[in-house]
Amino acid sequence: MTEELRSLPDATPEPAAELIGCRDAVKRCYAGLCGCGQPERYALEAAVTVYRYHNPESCPMMAETIVSHWVASPVRH
Repeated sequence: MTEELRSLPDATPEPAAELIGCRDAVKRCYAGLCGCGQPERYALEAAVTVYRYHNPESCPMMAETIVSHWVASPVRH
């Protein structure tokens, strides 16, 4: 289980291979749209759509939270 899912309440654990594949697809979607000049908000909405395609049981708020954690730049202290 990834660190993101451990820190989120009520997150349903997924098999590792499916989770990694979903996370990779979400990150590719977000990076691709940002890379071709789309606004960050549109890229995030599209990435959430990809996540929800792979996880239809996920509520919209939880999906956006998870995706935001996946695509956010690492926090530096």
